[in-house]
Amino acid sequence: MSKAVTFVVCYARTVAASSSSRLNSPVAWNRKSVQEGGYYDLEAGETERTPLLYVRDNAREALRYRAKLRADDSNRVHPVALGLMVALLVFLLIGVVIGVYLLLLTVQRPWPVSHPFYLVERPAWWQYSVALEAATLDKQAVADVIVLHTDSDSCLDQAGCVRYLQNTERSCWSARRDHIPYNFLIGGDGVTYEARGWKSQHGFDDLPGRNTTLVVGMIGNFTDRQPAEVQYAELKAFLTESIRRFSLAPQYRLHGAINATQPTKDGAALYNQLQRWPHWKGFVSRQP
Repeated sequence: MSKAVTFVVCYARTVAASSSSRLNSPVAWNRKSVQEGGYYDLEAGETERTPLLYVRDNAREALRYRAKLRADDSNRVHPVALGLMVALLVFLLIGVVIGVYLLLLTVQRPWPVSHPFYLVERPAWWQYSVALEAATLDKQAVADVIVLHTDSDSCLDQAGCVRYLQNTERSCWSARRDHIPYNFLIGGDGVTYEARGWKSQHGFDDLPGRNTTLVVGMIGNFTDRQPAEVQYAELKAFLTESIRRFSLAPQYRLHGAINATQPTKDGAALYNQLQRWPHWKGFVSRQP
């Protein structure tokens, strides 16, 4: 019995010593590895042979790679910064749009216009080979509008008004090799007809401000009778449209043109009404 106890105690000491040496050493011997002269990692087991030196080198390489990635990422824009820049650009664009809108609101309109603007351009009524040749109007300097009556028969439909423009053009060309002198004419049909237009100087030698003035003719004789209401409405629409096209200054001056030999009669009915309009500045004289 004593021998058996002694054997068990000795065996236990041997096992404890062996376990202690294995636990205290990070590297354990293996028969096969001893024969080959190598070590192996206890945690890797018999089948995985990864030297601890290689493990440490791989860890260093991984750290270097991560540091390189962080250095590369420093050149990239942070998502938060990118979002702030986009938001700033959006607010800037909104501010520009609001500024332009407020600027347009400050442009003074002569009045609210309910009558729509109707325009018949020159090529629609003058389909001949003789093209318009006139000095260019300095559009940025246009600040005056002269309204006068044509002192002729009225026209109440487009056919009659077109016929008047064609006859006037032929007459002017035959008499002095020049085009119809008006910039625009307004007929009794409530339509504006383009003569020389917004880009060319008027052709009246006896009217001032060729390079700063638009001349508008009201077709008819309006010394003793008023133009039709639709003609007045179309004149208002024309003035507003000219401002909208930046072809007339918002602070324009409205004038009448009268015959110097009969200043109290020429176009009296027309001018009695126009003198009540905004921007009216008085008369200019013209030769008979």
